[in-house]
Amino acid sequence: MKIHLFTALFISFLSVPLLAQNTIEVPLSDPGEPGKLSISAMFSDEITVRSHDQQNVVINYSGDGIEEENSEPMKNGMKRISGGGMGLEVIENNNEVEISTGPFPTNDLEMTVFVPRNFSIKLSTVQGDVQVFGVEGELEISAVNGDIELGDISGTVLVNSVNGDMNVDFNEVTPDSPMSFTGVNGDMEIAFPADARFTAKMKTEWGDVYTNFDMDIDREGSKSESDSDEGFKIAINKWIIGKVNGGGPEFLFKTLHGDISIRKK
Repeated sequence: MKIHLFTALFISFLSVPLLAQNTIEVPLSDPGEPGKLSISAMFSDEITVRSHDQQNVVINYSGDGIEEENSEPMKNGMKRISGGGMGLEVIENNNEVEISTGPFPTNDLEMTVFVPRNFSIKLSTVQGDVQVFGVEGELEISAVNGDIELGDISGTVLVNSVNGDMNVDFNEVTPDSPMSFTGVNGDMEIAFPADARFTAKMKTEWGDVYTNFDMDIDREGSKSESDSDEGFKIAINKWIIGKVNGGGPEFLFKTLHGDISIRKK
């Protein structure tokens, strides 16, 4: 029977301000196999995820009010790093690493997480910028107040920003997989390889759509017709449908206030 490593670490933010820089090394249950990193953060200054050549996950974090204490391991493989209320929790199980922060505002919390390149990422934050670089997998990114930057990535992306700009740069895209890029207030710029095949569905209420791809625009797709007891009706919506390299899976691009730029690399 294969026994998976279970690691849980707890870090609390104390009331006495103290600038701290700490590192947590998280071993994986199956080194070399694909994994997943999940981060749920309420308040932070910046969260960055980068790939590295090691077969583990390394977390560097710093901020005011973080203090570390040495203590003996607790039951069930859990280790208490410091006393008081919990501010940061890290759990590894079967190559899935989960990081979550406490519900209270923390001054200047910055976190950089290093993962193997074949890792998928699920990251959501309320306050703070998000950056992800150099991973290959499925990315699901959500930020309420903060910019999102994804670079040197391969795979599929579902990304949503409420208040902030979005910049995504692909090396490769997974064939036949739909993707979604949505926002409310902010510009979005998405760059794809020149040979990417997809059907773009684009919409911005207060902004413009730009591209340097040769798109086959479907003007008929921007209107709908219906016939009912009340009569014949034509509705013009503001969706723009464009096929790139003959078309493919649907890539959704939507924002309320901001420009959309779809760039060919």
